[in-house]
Amino acid sequence: MKKFLVIIIAFTFIIVILGDIVIRVFKLVPDIPERYVDKHNIQKYKPGQSGYYTKAEKKWNVNEFGWLGVHNITKDSTITIIGDSFIENIMNPIECNQGNLLKKHIPDYSFFEAGRSGISFIETLEISRILDLEIKPKYQLIYLSPNDFTESISEISSYNDRYQLSIDNQKLNVPKLKSPFFKKILYNVKVLYFTYLKYPVFVEKQNKGETVVSFDKSLYDQLIKYCSENYDLSNLIFVMHPEMNDQIIELVQEYGFKIISLNSNNDKSWKVGPHDSHWSCYGHSQVASQIASKLGGFIKNENLLLKK
Repeated sequence: MKKFLVIIIAFTFIIVILGDIVIRVFKLVPDIPERYVDKHNIQKYKPGQSGYYTKAEKKWNVNEFGWLGVHNITKDSTITIIGDSFIENIMNPIECNQGNLLKKHIPDYSFFEAGRSGISFIETLEISRILDLEIKPKYQLIYLSPNDFTESISEISSYNDRYQLSIDNQKLNVPKLKSPFFKKILYNVKVLYFTYLKYPVFVEKQNKGETVVSFDKSLYDQLIKYCSENYDLSNLIFVMHPEMNDQIIELVQEYGFKIISLNSNNDKSWKVGPHDSHWSCYGHSQVASQIASKLGGFIKNENLLLKK
């Protein structure tokens, strides 16, 4: 019996090793960069990492600032781009990142991207606060989807791994890394990760797509009010996803924030695929074109005010 168990264990070990090699060679699962929490309680990626998204030809790379993507800085003419996985854009070549595409439209400015999956609206403001101190950008573009607002309010859905505001006590909840040890094992043992993706029986309900909730204006109003009172929003421009709730847009406008609303005209080519709502390279190019047009107006108006 003992010999039989040894054979079974050895056979299983060999199968796992061979499976891991096959999955890595054919890039059947994405490489996921490891996170850490910096001194400002912002979750970033450990610098120097690289890897492949599923079947991608080019590697993604984590830059010295702990982000994926464009990271150019020029004094007095840098525009930051902050957002969730749409800005992280790990599923597309870096040529399709907003920073590179906007640079073609607005060559006089440099672009710095800070994107990470799971960022909430209020966390983008925390990041903008830090970037204001560290690189002093001229403008900060914050790309937002409906769930970024929903996930910022702990009374709607409570998350421990992202910044949230408790409306009841007006307290900002600082996030923690979620199961870092187990995630490290999962992402590095490709057979486990492949199985996890194919049979996501352990995926939490809150992580299975968009959260559908009724719109409670009082909660969102208190969120926006808190942000208007606790953050310097003077150089921020909110870029609203094509599917953004009109009520949220109206509420943000009531507080006088600058916004750019995107319009996809239901063009399915904007999406990576039928089961992936992230923007394709075509979608990113359309987004950059719309933003460049409207951002040019903001820049022009500010220059006119400075000349007066």
